[in-house]
Amino acid sequence: MGFAASTIYAALPNLIRRFRAAAPDVELSLVEMVSIEQIAALKEGRIDVGFGRIRFEDPAVRRDVLREEQLVAALPLSHPLLATPGPLTLASLAPEPLIIYPREPRPSYADQVISLFHDRGLEPNIIHEARELQSAVGLVAAELGYAIVPTSVQRLRRDDITYRDLADPGTTSPIIMSRRTNDHSPNLTLMAQVILDTYTSWNWPTPAGLEL
Repeated sequence: MGFAASTIYAALPNLIRRFRAAAPDVELSLVEMVSIEQIAALKEGRIDVGFGRIRFEDPAVRRDVLREEQLVAALPLSHPLLATPGPLTLASLAPEPLIIYPREPRPSYADQVISLFHDRGLEPNIIHEARELQSAVGLVAAELGYAIVPTSVQRLRRDDITYRDLADPGTTSPIIMSRRTNDHSPNLTLMAQVILDTYTSWNWPTPAGLEL
């Protein structure tokens, strides 16, 4: 199983636990890799399923959006925008120093964040491209800038940064399950069923077309 680092803060750990409980005899190996790496790994048979955030079109890979996760701004406690309470707009954030991740390979979540600004006619002030999520959060704590992160990252508790909601509509990032087209293995069927059952138990909308 391949997974992008940011998905491990969302529902993925719970889904893994439930899958392991349902299939204790299945050997489940997890490999951290960004979305574009997952596509190549699936086509080469190095992984059987991947969880990432970037949309790609490839006839050899089936991709199902499990949910859209809200994004938030991670800021150092000294950031001047924190003087005003409430959600922040992308327009107010655009001039401020922005930290994006991952630096490579691209396209990646970094391009997704940049597009949020460009789609609104804004140019973000990118000052650093971190290698991965943890590095980006560390740079925020060092007061080098702010980062746009999935809301589940708030579970990474630190006392030197804070999070603010974004006021702009449509500031979300998809969590996407990828697998080889026409791969109907029993383990993948079970994984899909575990996701459907879990989302139902949480009263979350079930992903359309996930059933095998």
